[in-house]
Amino acid sequence: MSIYQKTLVAIDPCVDSNDLIEKAIAITHDKANIKLIHVMEIMCALPTAPYAPVVIDSSQIERQVKESASNHLRDLSKKHGLDESQAWQILSGSTAAEIKLYAEEHQYDAIVIGSHGRHGLGLLLGSTSSGVIHGCHCDVLVIRLKE
Repeated sequence: MSIYQKTLVAIDPCVDSNDLIEKAIAITHDKANIKLIHVMEIMCALPTAPYAPVVIDSSQIERQVKESASNHLRDLSKKHGLDESQAWQILSGSTAAEIKLYAEEHQYDAIVIGSHGRHGLGLLLGSTSSGVIHGCHCDVLVIRLKE
C-alpha cells in the first residue's frame, strides 16, 4: 500500500523508532524518498546568583548531542536499508515547528511521528505530535510508541 511519494519520519533517539520506519517504508512508494529527521532542542537552565549572571558555553553539549543523534540516525538508516548518506537530517529549534517547516520546504506528502499517548496534564500541555498535526500542510501518521 504505497500511497505516498515522499515521507518524513520524526525520530526521537530516546525511544525505539523501528516501528515508525517500518510503517513509513510500507506506505512510501520508494524507500529512497524516506528521510529520518531529528530536531535538537537545546535548553539550558541554571540557577544564578542574585548579583552575578552565569554564562555557559553550550556548544560542547550541542556537539555531543548532535554526534550521538547522527550515529543513531546513521545506524537506523543502515538497519532499514536506507541510503545512510542521504536518509537523515538533524535540525535545531522548536521540534514541531521545524518538522512542519522542513516537510513543507522539501515537499513531503506525509510525516510519520510517534506518540507516547500521554493523558492528563501531559495532554493538556500538548506534545510534539499534536504540534505537528495542527497547521501541517500534509498528512501525518501518528504511531503509538510501545512503552
